This record gives sequence, structure tokens and C-alpha cells, in this order.
Amino acid sequence: MNSHRRPRGFRRGVAALAVATLGATATVVPLATGVAAAAGPICGKQAKPTKAQLESTTGVTKTSINVGNAAIISGPVPGLFQGAAYGAEAYFAMINAKGGVNGRTITLNSYDDAFSGTANKQIVAESAAKDFAMVGNFSLFDNYGCASFAQNPGFPDVSQTLDPVTNALPSTYSPTPVMPGGPLTAYQYFKAHYPDAVKHVAALVANSDTAIAQWKGQQAAMQHIGYKFGYYRLTSPVETNYTADVIAMKKKGIKMVLMSFGTGQSYAALEKTMAQQGFHPQVRVSNGPIYFDDFVTQAGGPAIANGTWLAQGYSLYLGQDARSVPAVKDFTSWIKKTHPTFSPDLYTLFGWTSAQLFTQALKAAGPNPTRGKLLAALSKITRFDASGLSGPSNPAKKLPSNCVMFAQVVNGQFKRVNPTPTKGWSCTQPFWAPGKGNLPKVSP
Repeated sequence: MNSHRRPRGFRRGVAALAVATLGATATVVPLATGVAAAAGPICGKQAKPTKAQLESTTGVTKTSINVGNAAIISGPVPGLFQGAAYGAEAYFAMINAKGGVNGRTITLNSYDDAFSGTANKQIVAESAAKDFAMVGNFSLFDNYGCASFAQNPGFPDVSQTLDPVTNALPSTYSPTPVMPGGPLTAYQYFKAHYPDAVKHVAALVANSDTAIAQWKGQQAAMQHIGYKFGYYRLTSPVETNYTADVIAMKKKGIKMVLMSFGTGQSYAALEKTMAQQGFHPQVRVSNGPIYFDDFVTQAGGPAIANGTWLAQGYSLYLGQDARSVPAVKDFTSWIKKTHPTFSPDLYTLFGWTSAQLFTQALKAAGPNPTRGKLLAALSKITRFDASGLSGPSNPAKKLPSNCVMFAQVVNGQFKRVNPTPTKGWSCTQPFWAPGKGNLPKVSP
């Protein structure tokens, strides 16, 4: 992997800063109180690409293809989204070991936007001038890069974008498209099994534009089927003292605590505080932030963490699903081969799945790929599940998955539980989006 700017290291413990609506769409929260992804320049409508832009073979040689990756690597938390580049690089290493695609190996050029919107915009423009496409981008500032993509309409972007405007660009394809709302499969399950608890719900939400926007979508989906919220507070993503919150929850009779729009480390501290205060709600549920290696330890051990629900749109990709989902073994083993000391996180998965989506389209583009052929191939991928790593989505139509994987902490370990089968997904209900209602289901 070629590096534009070198990271200053990786701080373990931010592995769950990315959050998602229960089981599907993804967003991230900022790093400290008052720090949020600023509103970027107006992206503008993307013009129809010219014939020359569609026929471009920039970054393509007889033996290789260069692609770019933009992520936050240096900045307030060094190495924050380094996993995005590492995941894409690892997938390409696996493909290259098999001979590449149509005789060409794939090289990833890693760019660091250093927690800067201006840098992100410049990086996209720079990559458009020398790379065939961008793959696996992940940044709080992709709303700035959107402007450069709009100015380069033939330049493909295959990434897990946070920004709905970027996601809507004709040249952007995401392995897990972002949309406010959520899969009703998860909400209906908890409503059926904990009918009283869903009328007394608490949520602590990180104080950032992206987290709040996604939270509002999830809240609307839950209220749509009868959930009622009795406690809510905006918090700092690095906050760890929740004593006042827990006391207030107890007084208000909270029976379900939603841990979805903040950091895993903060929610571990919340669980420990609830135990210390003798507060034991019926349901503690997260959509993904708590799924990291040290959650149980940070929460105070199995006696406290056991029973916590995890309902997300991804398999147990850190290793627990390796026997039933072969792609989990590929993911963990190739990350270890390419970066032996790196612990994979959700961003690593985003990079990997983006690279897989790109590779699938590149194969379909044929032995003489152009940017236009790649975009045409991407526009035909109407079902994608990263070989079982993620719930099936529709990248071509930008439709999120309606499927969920249910797990719980059992004896200190994350384990799949009913109603999810040992392999596959729970997909009984559609994805519901505010203003749109039930979206078309993507076949499991």
C-alpha cells in the first residue's frame, strides 16, 4: 500500500466510534465535546459524465490498477480510521494472491485527510487525476469530498459514505447504503418480547450532527410502531460519568436502554455505572458500538455485561462466526497477514466490503476496463452481502438491508442467539424510513 501521509499510530479503544441504526445504516460520531463534522461546501448536482470521462483508463496499466482511499489517519485520535485503508488493502492482497482481476493486480494508494474537510476535498481531486477509482473511503468529512466527486462525474467512488448527499451521487456506490430509519425486524422483535419495556426507553446520543440525524431516523422508526422514550440526553462521545443519568433513569422507570449512537467505551462505562447503582433494566441493546474486543472487560466483566443485546447488520466478523461464515475467516486471516499487530474494527470491515464490491464490478467490466464500464457494472449489482459478512443490500438502487443479526453477551462472549439462525439473517420486516415508509425488501 502506498501512503500519501504516514499515520502517527493507532489508539486502540476507539474501535466502536462508528455506529449504525439497528442492523443497517452507518454513521460516526466526533471525538470530543463540541467537535463535529462541519457542514462542507455545497456538493452540487453531478453533471452527466462526458464520453471522454467514461472512457478514461486513468490508473490502469497492462499489469495493475491503482485505486485511492481517503480516511482520517492522523488528527485528534491518531489512526482513527486507519482500518478503512487496511481492510481494503487486505481484500486486494487476497485477490492479488489469486492472480488479481483479469491479469491485473490492484494497488491501494492511502490518503490521510488528517481530520480536515479541505484536505478531504483536495484528496478526492488528486485521486481523480491519478487513480482509477476510490475504494473504501471513510471520514467525518466526506461531505467536503462530495464537491470534488460532483466535479468529476466519471470518477467512481465505492465506499461506505456517511453523507446522504454523497451517497446520492450517481458515481457513488456503497456496500451498505446510508438512510435514516431502521429495519423493523429488530424493533418488532423487542416489542413482541418486551412489550412493557418498549414503552419506557432511554437513549444517550453523541452530540454531533451525523449521530443526531441518524438517531432521529431511528427514533422515528421506533415510535412508528409504538416505542416511547422516557429519557434522552446528548452526551460527549468521550464521556464516562453516567451516575446522574442512571439515577434519573431509575426515577423515571426506564426499562430499556438503547446504546446505539455513541462509543462502545462510553457504553461500557454506562453498563458499569448501572450495575454500581443497582439499576437493572429489562433490555440493554446496541446496534454495533459495543461490538469490540474489550467491551466486556471495560463494562466490568461477564457478570455485568452478560445479557446485553447486539442487533446489527453485520456478522460477528471479529471471529465468532468463522465456522458458519467462511468470509469471517478470510477477513480476520488476511488482516493478520497484511497487518499482524492491528486489531480489526468496523472501519476495517467497511474497507473490506467496499473492496469486494469494487472487485465484483471490476471483473464484470471485462479485460479492458474503463471508468464508464466500471460504473455500468456497479449499476447492475442489485444484491450484495459481502459473502455473508453484511446483511444483503441493493447498492445499485441505494437501498439498505432490512436484515438483522441478533447476538447477546453470553458467558462473557458475543454469541448469535434466536431469532437469528447460526448462519444468515433475520429478515421478517422491511426497512422503514421517515417520509418514505417501508422500503422494498432485499432478498436474504
